[in-house]
Amino acid sequence: MTRALGLGLGLAFCLMLLGCGGGGGSSSPATPGAPQLNATYDPYKVEIKLTWTAAASNIDGYSLEYSYNSSAYAPINQTPIFGGVTSASLTFTSTPPELGVFDFRICSVWNGAKGPYSNVAEIKIPIAPPPFLDAVYSATDGGVHLNWASPSLLADHNVLERAPCDTSGHVSGSWSSLPLPSPLTSTFLDTTVVESQGYLYRVTAWMGTLPSPTTGPTLPVVIPPLPPVSFAAQALPGTVGLTWVNQSKTVTQIQIIRRVPGIPGTTVVLATLPGTATTYQDTGLALGYYGYSLSISDGRTTVTTQEILAAPANPPGSPTLTAATLAPSPYTSASALSPNGLWAFGTRTPFTALPADWGTWPAWSPASMFSAPAEFLQLDAQSRPHVLYQSQTSVADLLTHAWFDGSTWTTEVVQTMPTTSNVLATAFALDKTGAPQALQDTGPGGTLAGLVYSHKVAGAWIQEPLDPSAGTTTFLGTPTLFLDASDTPHALVASWSSAQAPIREYTRNANGTWTSQILPNPQTSGGFYHFQDGVWADAATAWVAYQSSDPSNPSNDGFWVQRKVAGAWQPPILLKSYLHTGTPIDGITLSPDGTRVAAVFNTTSGLYLNTWTATQGWVECLLPIPPDTQPLPYLKAAFDGANHLHILVKPSIFSGNLVDLHE
Repeated sequence: MTRALGLGLGLAFCLMLLGCGGGGGSSSPATPGAPQLNATYDPYKVEIKLTWTAAASNIDGYSLEYSYNSSAYAPINQTPIFGGVTSASLTFTSTPPELGVFDFRICSVWNGAKGPYSNVAEIKIPIAPPPFLDAVYSATDGGVHLNWASPSLLADHNVLERAPCDTSGHVSGSWSSLPLPSPLTSTFLDTTVVESQGYLYRVTAWMGTLPSPTTGPTLPVVIPPLPPVSFAAQALPGTVGLTWVNQSKTVTQIQIIRRVPGIPGTTVVLATLPGTATTYQDTGLALGYYGYSLSISDGRTTVTTQEILAAPANPPGSPTLTAATLAPSPYTSASALSPNGLWAFGTRTPFTALPADWGTWPAWSPASMFSAPAEFLQLDAQSRPHVLYQSQTSVADLLTHAWFDGSTWTTEVVQTMPTTSNVLATAFALDKTGAPQALQDTGPGGTLAGLVYSHKVAGAWIQEPLDPSAGTTTFLGTPTLFLDASDTPHALVASWSSAQAPIREYTRNANGTWTSQILPNPQTSGGFYHFQDGVWADAATAWVAYQSSDPSNPSNDGFWVQRKVAGAWQPPILLKSYLHTGTPIDGITLSPDGTRVAAVFNTTSGLYLNTWTATQGWVECLLPIPPDTQPLPYLKAAFDGANHLHILVKPSIFSGNLVDLHE
């Protein structure tokens, strides 16, 4: 049983009786003898444990009394303790006074009378010890972090001690004091440790020459071998060269560990080297980023270095790009490159064309916006911004063009459509005169017959159906619109049929009709394009890129390209097969002179750029943007007016900066 009792000293404790037994009077006339009493104190539980010898005959019970600092004895229990009980615990509910003295005695109670008292059992409350001591090794700080509490109100200094031990905690040397920075400090960093050695720690609070009970020892802290420093990688053709500088004198082996970022189950031990090794070359690598770490061991403890990301060197003929970090800006939803190689930006929330520090236009937002193309911002030849978006009224959906004319923002309605609750796809391009052209889904949504091409003729907007005979054939994703060097429009649409998911090319003829051609591709029924886009030098010369499932490896996506030569589409080429990344981040662009194509796409192994020229064909290179655990927030590829390639990328959702990789 447990009972809360007050001591009349501003203290309280709980009495727990251990054991139980009969009591009750006895017919025996013998007088019980004096019990023998023993008392111990646990300073960590703040508990006094009392035990006594049992009476030789039946009794009514026991009377337990205490005295504090030689005061008169007072009873602890108001009624006799059961005669079968021989021990009790007194747990303080508040901190007892340090150095206070408690005296205890006990006697038997028989027929209502007390028998002779036991011996006096004394408890002197010691200096309050630290209730805990933590010891943890930190490789970063190069030592053992120790911390403890100091509850004593009387202690004037603490003593922290250390002893060497083996890995099992057996002391192998003498205890020695560590130099604390101040007498009553409760933290310490022990940097005088030796690698591969084990240590035990203990701490004691002292008042002058009077110590508290000692707290500890801790569990053994075994100091691991010192890790290598200056761990670095060098990009070589098909190879990553690793170098490091050893610090440890006890390491017996070094393991080279490699993994492919973002792909589970790819961690492997490449090699096990002697503890003196300082270099390693990982050869025969495909282009991509890899994670490398060193695992060192002294035979008892293993330490692994922080991982570094590295990649082999790009092949000859790869573009030489310079990284320029752009100032932090709101989350970029759209961008456009000026002929001079300068970027302008727009945001979707709030829907705004942002001012550029190199431009003269102010920020602009419409009164309302219902939807807009993914890249709703374009720059004309004079580097002035144009925006295309949809808004809604109670009676119609309006496709609206807004632009900065050099002094003010102006708007005009491109097309009026019946109101719909669907978000309808829109594509947007500017011709060389700065006149906008649009490809708009007019509803009910997702059919080829609903796609309408809008352009301006003699100051008036003209709408032309893209494929009026397509019936109910549906399209997938977002159609794209591209103007070739002669401003002839071309559209790319991924459609759907029961047999396959074909990609259709549409080219506008001089008489306003459109010629359609289905590209030969391996996509089967039930497929889906995560990305599709194209660029045209002219009606007979074009390149299309798309991302879809890789039929030969269903867990992967494939990034495919197809080239149109002399009016005929060639079979698709698989540039890379890679693990599906979730959100596709891809792009394709054509240089103004029509001689180079650049396709860029993101994978778990890094951001890849493939460039095409007539002399080299497709050349793959890896961009200096290490892979992140999250998809890239933004990616855009474009050529400026001088045929210099620019790739705009936001490397991470945690970075506010955009990076312009440019020639």
